[in-house]
Amino acid sequence: MTRQRIQTLSLLLIAVGMLPVGLQAAFTPRSFFEDFPLGRGWIAQEGGAYNEHLVRDVGALFLALVIVTAWTALRKRPARPIAVAWIVQGVLHLVYHAGHLDGYKSVDKIGMIGSLALIPVLALIALWAGRPTSPEMSS
Repeated sequence: MTRQRIQTLSLLLIAVGMLPVGLQAAFTPRSFFEDFPLGRGWIAQEGGAYNEHLVRDVGALFLALVIVTAWTALRKRPARPIAVAWIVQGVLHLVYHAGHLDGYKSVDKIGMIGSLALIPVLALIALWAGRPTSPEMSS
């Protein structure tokens, strides 16, 4: 498999995985807050107050990132900025949740950390695959 295909596949996996998250948060924010993921209620369990505006904004931002991610991947454009954006988002999101696991069942802790780690890992793979092959190409 070529590095271009690895980069494309990594980005498309991120886009496909994040699309339902963005759609649910943007268009059914109460359901996202109370039920995400798949009825597990991870967000509501944190104990914060529901804020429709905030949840819809998060959904819109995820959808925007999904669009530029898929667009970049499908047009086979340099993906380093997109990959770095997902790394920043993913690592900060993972760090927050890793520090707030009290009260979750073991299966939820594993599911949460595993699913949150997947995004920056895929982004790191895309970043690696999209690196320049020679010094002339990096400019």
